[in-house]
Amino acid sequence: MAELEKEINQEPLLKFGQFLVNRGVVTEETVINALGLQKERTAAIEKIALQEKMLTVKQVFHILNEQDKNPKTFGTIAVELGYLKEEEVKRLLDLQQKSRPLLGEILVEMDIISQGTLERELADYSQYLRAYI
Repeated sequence: MAELEKEINQEPLLKFGQFLVNRGVVTEETVINALGLQKERTAAIEKIALQEKMLTVKQVFHILNEQDKNPKTFGTIAVELGYLKEEEVKRLLDLQQKSRPLLGEILVEMDIISQGTLERELADYSQYLRAYI
């Protein structure tokens, strides 16, 4: 418990991957690899916009072409071009977030940690978050 209290006093708030690294459960390299898989498996906002019928294929290509010339986000460009409203972009981002697999699930799938270890670490992380706030 003293170890957990020590972690609680650290700034800033740790994300779950860093929490696991700090506790020696996984390595930084493992977390980086798992985050890469998480990113690969998260639906692209343009794909979600097409699935939700919020944009046409032509509009998506127009936005992507503009994005090649401009470092702005897909959603920002879609709003600037008048294809989407801010609240529609927020909805798409929420749907994208929900499509993202959880880091812990990926670590279990990669056979890095067991389901039991994940559950224990999540319980400790939840305690850490409650104490942090």
